[in-house]
Amino acid sequence: MVVGTIGAGAILLVLVAIGALPRLARQREALAAVREAPATHPVVSLTHAQQGEPTSVLLLPGNIEPLYSANLFARVDGYLDRRNVDIGTKVKSGQVLAVISSPEIDQQLLQARATLAQSEASLEQAKASLEQAKANAELTRLTKERDLPLGEQHAISQQIVDSAVQSHNARVADVSAADANITAADANVTANRANVSRLLQMQSFERIIAPFDGVITERNIERGDLVTTGASATSKPLFSIAQSNTLRIQIDVPQSEAVNIKDGQKTEVDVKEQLGRAYTGTVIRNAAALNNAARTMLTEVQVDNQDASLLPGMYAQVKFTLPQQRSSLIIPTSSLVVDHTGMHVVVIDAQHTIHFVPVTIGKDMGIQVEVLSGLQGSESLVASPSDLLNEGEHVEVR
Repeated sequence: MVVGTIGAGAILLVLVAIGALPRLARQREALAAVREAPATHPVVSLTHAQQGEPTSVLLLPGNIEPLYSANLFARVDGYLDRRNVDIGTKVKSGQVLAVISSPEIDQQLLQARATLAQSEASLEQAKASLEQAKANAELTRLTKERDLPLGEQHAISQQIVDSAVQSHNARVADVSAADANITAADANVTANRANVSRLLQMQSFERIIAPFDGVITERNIERGDLVTTGASATSKPLFSIAQSNTLRIQIDVPQSEAVNIKDGQKTEVDVKEQLGRAYTGTVIRNAAALNNAARTMLTEVQVDNQDASLLPGMYAQVKFTLPQQRSSLIIPTSSLVVDHTGMHVVVIDAQHTIHFVPVTIGKDMGIQVEVLSGLQGSESLVASPSDLLNEGEHVEVR
């Protein structure tokens, strides 16, 4: 019984050994293959930084506006008697656009002119009274000078002498009064003349005049309509006029480029509706200060529009070609690594070892980005670094 059990165990051991030997052989072969195989490293492709251009292009949006525009309101009450223009009419400075009938102003002017004529007649009458007073004073002076010596010689009574003296004094007072009447009459004439001038000015407001050359862009009045004076937030103007021979575009230049904007600088103006046509603009003025909220500088560009190919209200793109104030390098955006420590690029040295180099970024140009510092320009960069790369790791360059 014991001999049988031992024999069965020996048979089992032999069978286990027969099954294990092939497995051990395969493991040894696999380990040998691993030892003999070359070491594997991440495969990367390279790129190089390019020198930035000496100039940069700044493209900013803006709305095309007329150089001058005005809303014309009435200065007198009345009814519109005549309208000479409509929307789209080209007008010249001083041209009569419409005429308002205001009988009240006309009657007030007639009355003021009559009052002026009356005051002028009163002035002439006062002048005549002065001349008469002067003549009377001269007569009493002669009488006094004749009677005084006679009185001293007692040739006439003292009463006659005193009467001559008092009569002369009274006539002199009449001269002073007449002169004062002339001053008052002259002042009255001046006041009435000023009133006539005021009403003449008011009457001139019955004619709505174009303040400058331009085009009528809005009309809100028709013949026979009641016209009232004054402009408010809810009232509409009689006419709106715009000057479109020269147009202006107001744009907001960011702080980074504000110092490069100079008066007289030329720009390119692109309008989508005028494809293939380039317009040249000129920087006329700028605010010379930044908006505190937006950190932008308001700049005005003017464009010649003598052919009327551009319309006020159009959307345009203004392109500035500006000199670079600093040297920079341009790299593909795909070679930039952004993590919690900042912005980096992956540089490969001569031993194919990678290093993470921090960089300072300037303008983002879409598929490319400007590097202001951190690179010399001769480095080899990983074109599209993987998140699995580590500092000091060896890589294979393809």
